[in-house]
Amino acid sequence: MNFKSSKLISCFAMFLATGAMLLSSCSDSNENGQEYDPSKPVTLSDFYPDSGGVATKVILNGENFGTDPSQIKVYFNDKEAAVISSTGNKIYAISPRKPGEGDDKNIIHCNIKVVVGDKVYEYTKPFTYQIQTVVTTVCGIVGAPDEIVMGNLAQTSFPPVTYLAVDNDNNIFASLRNRDSYYNNNKVILVNEDEDVSRLLIPDTGAPLNQPCMLDDGKTVYIPTDNGLDYWTMSSENMWSPIKLAMKPNTGQTITIDFKHSFAMGQDGYMYIRAKNGILYRIEPLTGLTTQVTSGLMSGSDSYMAFSRKHPNILYLAYTNNHCIYSYDIKTSKHALIAGISGKSGYIDGNGASAMFNEPRQLILDENDDMYIADTNNHVIRKVSPDGKVSTVIGQAGKSGYQDGSPDVALFNRPFGVCINKEGIIYIADYENQCIRRLAIE
Repeated sequence: MNFKSSKLISCFAMFLATGAMLLSSCSDSNENGQEYDPSKPVTLSDFYPDSGGVATKVILNGENFGTDPSQIKVYFNDKEAAVISSTGNKIYAISPRKPGEGDDKNIIHCNIKVVVGDKVYEYTKPFTYQIQTVVTTVCGIVGAPDEIVMGNLAQTSFPPVTYLAVDNDNNIFASLRNRDSYYNNNKVILVNEDEDVSRLLIPDTGAPLNQPCMLDDGKTVYIPTDNGLDYWTMSSENMWSPIKLAMKPNTGQTITIDFKHSFAMGQDGYMYIRAKNGILYRIEPLTGLTTQVTSGLMSGSDSYMAFSRKHPNILYLAYTNNHCIYSYDIKTSKHALIAGISGKSGYIDGNGASAMFNEPRQLILDENDDMYIADTNNHVIRKVSPDGKVSTVIGQAGKSGYQDGSPDVALFNRPFGVCINKEGIIYIADYENQCIRRLAIE
């Protein structure tokens, strides 16, 4: 066991002990606590602490809450908090992650609401939520030889890392690129931060692998090769043993593929892929049967894709060589510019077409439909909000390097890929630094 693992285990044990004492205290109080009386109003007095970040333990004071936490809901703005226990006059809750948009100082002013029965009550004083954004390195060694070293994460090293996916168990799948011979010795590895381990899954894929996607079961990954009809799949059900498959034309269909860069999983059960020639296809994952959806989606550019979480018919595409982000509605066939200036590279934060990118690649969307993009040649991670506002999350535009830390000091060197896990942690494929980085926005 290395130092990092020992430290994590020690911290986790302390957290469990503290939580046990708090729960024990609340449990003892519950035995003599005040049951909820629907004939009386709930009254609110105060809460403490009055500020904090994600997972802050907050005590809410008042009267007539009742002692059954399953009958109590607490919201920070519109984001539900975890209610751990209640004594009738004290609620023990945990603040949720990022309950709204922050101001210029990364502060969110939260109105705390308590719901008991069918009544909603709100504290008059807001809770001050501090957003903390920080990058750390999961694994990889800057400047290491282009060789594979697997094992614990401290010793793990690999060639340039391109694109990522993450499953329900926090297994990260990374495509690796061979710099010396484009069509040889490209690889896929698995990294698990929780278990402090890395594994080589595919020692040589032939053609480079591009942006992977997870099947909607959260335990099966599909990865397209750079050209041709081939792709790879792996599942936890077969211990991540790789299987090479090929796209097959559906009845009455033909497949015309030059290069393909990205699979995107739709909520309709199909995977979607756009070839560099601008043709969009949908694929039945289990059979490989392929049907053309449309053509004319900005041919001549690489592209990386993801579906909206809130609007299942909307597919977002980052057109790398044209430096812009588009949406495509698979129901109406509407293809619309979201952000950037088609054909012009640069760096500007702003709204929609007033913003500029420089070779945007893999993109992901979080639970709020905020989009995060690896803006490769600007060396930063950008964000596009649902209303089209583009901002820089972390990194220093135009400055390449390697540095962990907060947004004002962190540095990347041509990031290619991003993925997001179920806790909202974003992982970054930092190509030239040969690292997988971890971005926590809390």
